[in-house]
Amino acid sequence: MLFRRVWDTTTDNSSSTTSNGGSFISANIFAVWYTKLATNVKRSRGGVSSPKSALKRALLPVADPFLEKVSISDLEEDESQIFVKFFKFHKCYDLIPTSAKLVVFDTQLLVKKAFFALVYNGVRAAPLWDSKRQQFVGMLTITDFIKILQMYYTSPSVTMEELEEHKLDTWRNVLKNQVMPLVSISPDASLFDAIRTLIHNRIHRLPVIDPDTGNVLYILTHKRILRFLFLYINDLPKPSYMNKTLSELKIGTYDNIETAIEDTSIILALKKFVERRVSALPIIDPEGRLVDIYAKFDVINLAAEKTYNNLDVSLKKANEHRNEWFEGVHKCKLEETLQTIMERIVRAEVHRLVVVDEEDKVIGIISLSDLLLYLVLRPCGEDSTGVEGIGSSLRQQDVSLHHQASSDTTATIPEEDAGTLSEGDSAPPSPTTATIQLDSGGPAWREVTVSGGE
Repeated sequence: MLFRRVWDTTTDNSSSTTSNGGSFISANIFAVWYTKLATNVKRSRGGVSSPKSALKRALLPVADPFLEKVSISDLEEDESQIFVKFFKFHKCYDLIPTSAKLVVFDTQLLVKKAFFALVYNGVRAAPLWDSKRQQFVGMLTITDFIKILQMYYTSPSVTMEELEEHKLDTWRNVLKNQVMPLVSISPDASLFDAIRTLIHNRIHRLPVIDPDTGNVLYILTHKRILRFLFLYINDLPKPSYMNKTLSELKIGTYDNIETAIEDTSIILALKKFVERRVSALPIIDPEGRLVDIYAKFDVINLAAEKTYNNLDVSLKKANEHRNEWFEGVHKCKLEETLQTIMERIVRAEVHRLVVVDEEDKVIGIISLSDLLLYLVLRPCGEDSTGVEGIGSSLRQQDVSLHHQASSDTTATIPEEDAGTLSEGDSAPPSPTTATIQLDSGGPAWREVTVSGGE
């Protein structure tokens, strides 16, 4: 048994137990604490409570059995295999903290309440639980919120009933031909398999599900995986390419970079997110210099401040209301080494760096997935374009698949985009009130403790 459940003692007399091992609090919320068995923690984590806490201790060395087994001489003169072997050695289980929080939504939850719950808990996504089927069926992400807003917004004077009144399950049913099955992974699978699954499925979040209980234990992301590597990177053999520059390695995307200006409206930015399948828009001045950035996660502020009914305001205005979750504008240059780039993106805890020239003009984007693709999948020959143009290749494939989905109603899209329409499709007719079966006393959201927000 990998995990031990510890019941929350704050439940009141009205609390009850669900069939999947949860306890409801105040009839709407249930909390379960998963705790790693002490022997397993010591073996795999060296007593470190979580990747994030260790990182904040200035990346102190952590005991790891892999370090005792590998050297450059063991790699048969192929130094690029070091990170491949590292991630094949470690299991998804090794990334799961001793204890932490995971928010789970029932598919009967109102759309608006779901996104308010994301804000309240400071998380970017949540697994979806279908009470009728008694299983996890998908993920709700900020991308879903963006697509709902982009599809149904008309003007500040018209309330979006689709967001105010309807349930998550309604939208999954309306868009069932465009929702692919939940992509997940076992805690016993290797981190190499997790990276391959994330990148090949073009998703940003991968639930780790216990095959015995069916419970979601953790959500793996590119950021958490790279952060885990950095716990040990100073003790690992260092490949020579780590000292090469971005200009030499050509990691990232440098063609057709989608940008915005400060006067760009929020609704236009949302359209760019959906149609160009990008996760952030560098904001530039008239000369093309980087002045700010607007990322998908910034859209959550619309839910936090309940301002999603007016999307005609400018990005400059929207960015004035940022909260503590704002990652900041982080950049790099082509002349900087891969080692420097990786350290900056990990320490800043961001999802991307904007590549600028000597005049601070935007010339490219390098993301976490670009880095993991280069470090881990490229040495295994799993990219189709070789070293050059990896980022551009993935982006082009993404856009190509997106257009294909527009012309084929049976096409599927990544689960990260579940519950939304493809480019070129018109918004579906709003489901009738009869199909919604509104229930103000229905399930809200579940708080399952398995680790902190990203």
